[in-house]
Amino acid sequence: MNYKLIIIEDDPIFTFLLEKGIDHAELQGEILNFSNGKPAIEHLSNSYSKSHNYIIFLDLNMPIMNGWEFMDKLESIATTDNCMVFVLTSSAYRDDIERLKKKSLVSDFVTKPITEFHLKGIKDTIIEKFGKNGII
Repeated sequence: MNYKLIIIEDDPIFTFLLEKGIDHAELQGEILNFSNGKPAIEHLSNSYSKSHNYIIFLDLNMPIMNGWEFMDKLESIATTDNCMVFVLTSSAYRDDIERLKKKSLVSDFVTKPITEFHLKGIKDTIIEKFGKNGII
């Protein structure tokens, strides 16, 4: 299977740093960037395939379509068989964490800023679920 690494984040500096971190963590696959959930969900609605594994890095607080709205729509498209969502947020509110734990597609959440330690944990989680396919 091939990885689709999807970054949904409205901060271009954070997106750039996350891409560098993904490269450093040696996660391989096609990287797609979206500045909010609307174009991302449109893309996934048209191209979601069981022949790919999807790793989604999702910011919660974005204009137009936020991460919560995106997750509500994603749940009708994606399955846990080949999709993992890592929520990236500056919000560490207990209510947000509890809501995230109830979403089956959410593998973990990371409070910004993301570090090499976080990316290592994400990589380990991906390997645990999908094996080393797509990872050097």
